[in-house]
Amino acid sequence: MENLLITLNQITPCGTSSGFVELLEYELSSVIGSNAADSWSADQRADFMMFYALFSANTVAAFNVRDALIRENIEDLTKELITELESDLYELSSFASGIELCELEEALDKYIEILVDGDTGIDSTIAAITGNYFKTFFLTLHSLDIENRIKTVKSPVTFKM
Repeated sequence: MENLLITLNQITPCGTSSGFVELLEYELSSVIGSNAADSWSADQRADFMMFYALFSANTVAAFNVRDALIRENIEDLTKELITELESDLYELSSFASGIELCELEEALDKYIEILVDGDTGIDSTIAAITGNYFKTFFLTLHSLDIENRIKTVKSPVTFKM
């Protein structure tokens, strides 16, 4: 498994979870306020709200885990951090197990398309860059394999001689 701190640092260069969530909220409000969203069914709106809640909660969880690793000056989970970050780790593992990768990618692509189609010129380019950054962020979070990381830390180590 890849080093958790390096992975989280690669996808969280903007600093704080509040800044990232603020940018996420801005972009997602552009999606829900778009002409394309006007024709959405009630189910599509419910799906969007579910994704919005998942995205926000997992963003905060990812930053909390990253910040704890930095604070402890370690690169991966420990038994103590698993206890401390139980709710954040649960959020991340639920995200990975609760939504299929193809479903996540499809939803992100749809939202990026709406963002890009809603703008012209430089705004369209910025929307595409921002949308693809979010896509990379959430696809990476989905692939962290938090459950196996926890099992690895909690499993007793046996040495053969």
